[in-house]
Amino acid sequence: MKTLRNLLLGAGILLLGSCNQAPVSVTAEPAPVDKAAVVLENIMTRASVRSFTAEPVSRETLQTIVRAGLQAPSAMNKQDWEVCIVDSQDKINTICDILKKANPQQQDRFPGKNSFGNAAALIFIANEVSDQPGAFSAVDAALLAENIVLAAHAMDLGACIQAGSLASIKGGNADAQAWLKSLGFSDNYEPMLVIPVGHPDQEVSAGQRDASKAKFVD
Repeated sequence: MKTLRNLLLGAGILLLGSCNQAPVSVTAEPAPVDKAAVVLENIMTRASVRSFTAEPVSRETLQTIVRAGLQAPSAMNKQDWEVCIVDSQDKINTICDILKKANPQQQDRFPGKNSFGNAAALIFIANEVSDQPGAFSAVDAALLAENIVLAAHAMDLGACIQAGSLASIKGGNADAQAWLKSLGFSDNYEPMLVIPVGHPDQEVSAGQRDASKAKFVD
C-alpha cells in the first residue's frame, strides 16, 4: 500500500511539473499552392493598361519582368530577339515631345500626360531580320512580349503591347528615327513592339473574349 501511495505521489508531482511548463506551439503546415489556379487567374484577369501614375518602378522589378519575358519559347531556341529598357523620364519625354510635334492630335490622347500615359518605363523588343525560310523571329518576339505583360500583371503593374506607337516612331521625322537608333539595337534587328510599364492610375478590367473563335474538330 505504501508503495502504491508513493507511486501515486510521484505521478502527481510529474503531472504538476508538466502543467507548469510553457505550452508547446504547433505550427500548421501551409496549404499547398494551386499553381494552375494562380496562373489561370493571372491570364484571365490581365488587361491592357495605357495610363499610369507618377510612381516609379525599380530596375530590379523591371529586370525581373524582362527575365520572365526571356523565358518565352522560341523556334529552335534561337532566342532571336533583343530587348531595350528605357526608364529615363527625360529620354521618354524627348520621344513623346517629338511624336506630339509630328502628330498634334496626340495632345488629346492622355490629357496632362505624355504620349505613353506617363509610363515608368518603355520596353522595346526587336526581332532578328532574316530572309531565310523558316525564320520565326517575329513570332518569337511576340511570345516574349506576352510573357512580359503577364509578369507585369502578376507584380501588380500595368502594361500594354503596342505596335502602332512604335510605327509612329519608325515612320516619324529624322529626330524620331535618330532617337530610336540611339537605343542601340544590333544592325540585323528590327524594333517591332514597345511595352509601356507602370503603376495603373485606374482599375482596368479584362475585356470579354469570343469563345466561339475556338472549337474542337472531330
